[in-house]
Amino acid sequence: MAFTFEMLLTLSLMIFAIIGYSTRKFPIDAVSISVLGLLFLIFEIYPVDGISFDDFIAGFSNHGLLTVMALLVVAQGVYSTGILNTFVDNIMHLNRDLQTSKSTMLILLLLIVALFSSVMNNTPIIIIFIPLVSIIAEKMNLSISKALIPLSYSGILGGMTTLVGSSTNIIGAEVAKELGVNGINFFSVTIPGLAIAIPGIIFVIFILPKLMPKRNKTSTSLSSDQNKFIAQIEIDAESDLIGQQSISGKFEALPEMQILQIQRGEHSISAYQSTKIQKDDIIVVSADRKIIEVALIKYGEQLHPTLSDTDPFNFGEQDKNINTGEQILAEILVSPDSRMAGRDLEESRFRKLTNCIVLGIKRSSRIYREQITDIVLEAGDVLLIQGSKNSISNLKDYPEVLLLDHTSTILPRKKFARRSLAIFLFTVITIATGIIPSVAAAMIGASAMLASRVLSAERAINSLNRHVFLTIVSMLALSHAIEATGLAEYGAFSMLNNIPESNPALILSILFLTVSIMTNFLTNNASAALFMPLGISLATSLNVDIVPFVITIILAANCSFATPYGYQTNLLVMAAGDYKFKHFIKGGIPLTIICWLAFTLFAPWYYNLY
Repeated sequence: MAFTFEMLLTLSLMIFAIIGYSTRKFPIDAVSISVLGLLFLIFEIYPVDGISFDDFIAGFSNHGLLTVMALLVVAQGVYSTGILNTFVDNIMHLNRDLQTSKSTMLILLLLIVALFSSVMNNTPIIIIFIPLVSIIAEKMNLSISKALIPLSYSGILGGMTTLVGSSTNIIGAEVAKELGVNGINFFSVTIPGLAIAIPGIIFVIFILPKLMPKRNKTSTSLSSDQNKFIAQIEIDAESDLIGQQSISGKFEALPEMQILQIQRGEHSISAYQSTKIQKDDIIVVSADRKIIEVALIKYGEQLHPTLSDTDPFNFGEQDKNINTGEQILAEILVSPDSRMAGRDLEESRFRKLTNCIVLGIKRSSRIYREQITDIVLEAGDVLLIQGSKNSISNLKDYPEVLLLDHTSTILPRKKFARRSLAIFLFTVITIATGIIPSVAAAMIGASAMLASRVLSAERAINSLNRHVFLTIVSMLALSHAIEATGLAEYGAFSMLNNIPESNPALILSILFLTVSIMTNFLTNNASAALFMPLGISLATSLNVDIVPFVITIILAANCSFATPYGYQTNLLVMAAGDYKFKHFIKGGIPLTIICWLAFTLFAPWYYNLY
């Protein structure tokens, strides 16, 4: 088979894309747009039969891409209501009841991450579990750096087991469909995916932590008192804390909070007395921000300090609406010249003037053991506040405080949890059963998240990852060029000529290893789109079933273990665990080899290729 000039141009573009994505010298978006622009330019100057302008822009309306984007919105809807937080909290409570070891708990959490990742995007899952695994690691005296890379790898391995577990799976199946391969459904990757995931997760749980570095705690650890806020919980008639008993300054329901005192009417009760909580008690606590945020999700307005009803300036109607809409948690600094200094929260009228609620106060000089409503503010105090997006944004123009922008996070909208869960289950079940096309089910699910007010339009748009979008579009276009110019067929022809006996099982193994190496330098989605034409051409040349080769490309493209850049969750844990590039190589290469060997031994038998 002759190597043509059109093949050379396409190969040059393919090499350009690989270098651009792998070196990281240029933004991913710039590389993607450049690939698209060069495709338009080259094949306008050198026209090729079977390639048109419409073929290159078809990626923008590709069903797989639309499905991925819609599922990102659905996953964001589930994440935004705190369902996973509630589930994890129940698991932690069960763990306390059963009194399991902390190592057993860590193993359970990694398995839960893999399970969740099989049916939804794993990025929000990893975001939720990073702080939780950090707490477990601290309790079991395990360095956090021994737990977070295993967390990311568990999410990746779990995502291999269903079609919607990873955007890579969806894109790979859609590219194969456009190239004439049908029959890839929700469970097509499940059995071979499990054959990889099971030995992989065993390695991740029992061996990988031993390969990871040990990071000692620093003096600036979040556990120090100077980094904790003073907050208070006001017990209402329906509170789950009624009847709880304080033991050595702790409650079983609030294990991460230090109880400073219990205020009952005019009496202050020491937290170290064995006291059962009653209605209308006020519990003054010390905790870091993340723990207060978790408590806020669970106990809601019980963490809102009650201020006087006196309202001479008639702000009452504004105060009633203070909890409406999407809520933001942020930190502010009392400015040096602030008129709030020397006054308590009520005297400063902060809530009335800004429509924001102060949940906690942090002061480095000392720890107060009194209600935050009684603490006289000082310049330099840090206040933990809750408010709507507009209220928080308006603080930039409020001269009394300085808004710490980087501290703003959106609070889960717990009241919409059941809606989001129902929509999520509908989406997954309809895709799994094939009642309606996957793209239709995903689009309906995304629309339902917006229509039911689970997500705001802005938050839904923000959940759409433009890097994923542009990478997929450009790689779909390049994939079409690879197929149409005959480069894929030429690659398959060359590969078969250099392998003795052209054994399908051997070729499948080599193909998996090649893609699993390249996906660590490209992105996982780019790898699936780029190598799919080659896999299909190999199967056609061997005159064997195409489906095993499609599944091989999909699963191998997920094996982004050896670098932090190949998969988004690796980047998330890289900063949190203070990892270096070498740590991903140290853990990722053995895991990639395990996945390759497991697939090499299982797939030929499963697909009857011997």
